[in-house]
Amino acid sequence: MANPTPPSLSEFLKESKSAYLAAVQAGKAKEWTVVMGNEAGDLDSISSAIAYAWYASRVKGISAVSLTQTLRADLHLRAENLHAFELVHISPADILCIDDVPAQTSQPFPSSQFALVDHNRLQPRFTRDNSNARVVAVIDHHEDEGLYKDTADPRIVVVPTGSCSSLVARLFEDHPEHMTTELATLLLCSILIDTSGLKPGGKAEDADRRAASFLIPITSALPEHEKTSSLEAPHEIPSLQQLHTTLQEKKASVAHLNTHDLLRRDYKEYSLSLAHTPSREISVGLSSVPIGFKSWLPRDPDFWSQTEQFMTERGLTVLGILTSFRDSEKPGKSGKGKHRREQMYVVRDDDDLAKMLFDALDDCEELALEKKTFPDYGIHKGFRQGFRTRIYNQKNVDATRKTTAPIIKAIIEGRRSSSNL
Repeated sequence: MANPTPPSLSEFLKESKSAYLAAVQAGKAKEWTVVMGNEAGDLDSISSAIAYAWYASRVKGISAVSLTQTLRADLHLRAENLHAFELVHISPADILCIDDVPAQTSQPFPSSQFALVDHNRLQPRFTRDNSNARVVAVIDHHEDEGLYKDTADPRIVVVPTGSCSSLVARLFEDHPEHMTTELATLLLCSILIDTSGLKPGGKAEDADRRAASFLIPITSALPEHEKTSSLEAPHEIPSLQQLHTTLQEKKASVAHLNTHDLLRRDYKEYSLSLAHTPSREISVGLSSVPIGFKSWLPRDPDFWSQTEQFMTERGLTVLGILTSFRDSEKPGKSGKGKHRREQMYVVRDDDDLAKMLFDALDDCEELALEKKTFPDYGIHKGFRQGFRTRIYNQKNVDATRKTTAPIIKAIIEGRRSSSNL
């Protein structure tokens, strides 16, 4: 008997979402594996989660659902995600969002089996009062925290790799019949965003190029005559680079967003123990923002109050704001604006921590931070008393949040001194 026609990606998401929520209501959610990316909700996290849930369901034959750690009301903040969804005929309504799962604030999360993609540590919100919580799979490209080695299968943590989607895509190499055109397109969009279009000398690694050569012949995003023309040099495929350009333009289109939107659009949070008070745990947030402070701060007079509000809402002691943008005033070799990065750190109600953090960052050779003042940007700082801040130009433009986060963790937890920064 011939294999039945697989559902479309939209049908799969709607059906698994509906069945999972019904299982939650019936008290049977523990029979499901929840697949989720990190809380930043970027395309890599969402694509990886969807693809692995498909793989677990179609190849491994288990009940799996992809969960996006983004509030439904926040899905619109990432235009590049919405564009990729349109290409594969997914509606945001098809996505299972974190606030679709009921009764999380006062009760344990209803499921106990988790597959982690694009991160490798299960957050406390999923383990709180959930003693049976178990991580059954890990696929990631961030710093390996060495967890779940006795429970996760597969457990794939490959650093460096530009995109986690590349690692998920490679699972299908032994099961190519289960890779669909829609799934290939979604994964390829994610890889393009995370590797600067697979261009040589960029963020693309061997795993990314291998995944792309597997996906390109299957995707529906390219004309047939381009699918086999330059698999060894995908950056030379015109339609592929046009797709990359469109995705990047969508990603950078944030002029309509206010400060509160920009801070939560691409955000990760960490619970860290203080070096000088190990018994005290603090919350540290890192927001990645695709606009420079020189254009951002003057246009939004509420920057200061909204940043304070953002930190208060989340109970943050430290907030890092990491900008990445093209400086139109300084053309680069490509003719586009030169790529620049900046970092701002805001510490609330802890002068000793602020001094320790700022001193260590001042000496951090890996990030190559150049201390600036707010007047350098034509503005003056406006935080209230109790908030200490420092702003930097980041000379090492290759260092992303994936590089910065472990450095901040090590500084705060006292595992990194200025002598080894």
